[in-house]
Amino acid sequence: MGHSVRTMMDMSFACLIFVMAATAGLLLFQGGAAALNAAVVSERIQERNVHQTFFPIAGDGSVSGAEVLQSLVQIGDIGVEIVVNGVEYATTMERDDISASSIRLDSRYEPSYERGPDGQLRRIAFVLRGGG
Repeated sequence: MGHSVRTMMDMSFACLIFVMAATAGLLLFQGGAAALNAAVVSERIQERNVHQTFFPIAGDGSVSGAEVLQSLVQIGDIGVEIVVNGVEYATTMERDDISASSIRLDSRYEPSYERGPDGQLRRIAFVLRGGG
């Protein structure tokens, strides 16, 4: 009878070790998943200008002077301040008040986008490519 008691104690100990190992594994898995989720959320919060795309963006990202002028014409619809080579255009400007004589329609401009803490677009700045 002493042999069966020892066997039962060994089996109980083995089951206890198995349950502890399974619990530890589950806790490690949940902790890893939570850490990965926190990293993804943190990355999205820090960089608001980067969005995942399935295809590479065609071209070099520059826009023509005509596209810059078109953006100025639609400044009321866009609802953000536009800066072209240091000249600021407010969202309240009327179409007739836009002085676009300094915009070279045949040149290329590099756009940069400024976003607020909530990710909303606040300002678009166009700089003449090549600085000239």
